[in-house]
Amino acid sequence: MSQKEINPKIEWCNVKNNNCLKFTFNGTLTKDDAVKATAQWREYLSPDNINNVNIVWECTNMTGYEPMARSVWQSALKDLKSKIACIWLITESRLIKTGAQLMSVFTSYNLKVVNSEDKIEF
Repeated sequence: MSQKEINPKIEWCNVKNNNCLKFTFNGTLTKDDAVKATAQWREYLSPDNINNVNIVWECTNMTGYEPMARSVWQSALKDLKSKIACIWLITESRLIKTGAQLMSVFTSYNLKVVNSEDKIEF
């Protein structure tokens, strides 16, 4: 990964004819990664006309996260709650599922876990 790339990579994409903000994670999410990515995430959702966004967290290549990274991520989730409709988590990892489900409990998010993008249903 080059120095300019952010982990996760964040981009608008189309999933089953729905515009989504997709996060593609690789390796371990560090606190520094989380700080940079949540700043970018806030920029993507900053326009007033952006609401009810479906989020996709592509975590099939994610191996873990630092505890402080989860705290940074959870804080961003709380701040952006009014802009997000649903979060789709793509993973088979128990560790990643557990961390995401823990965040969803503390932030009251509608989190749906699937093992591949083709399983997402709106």
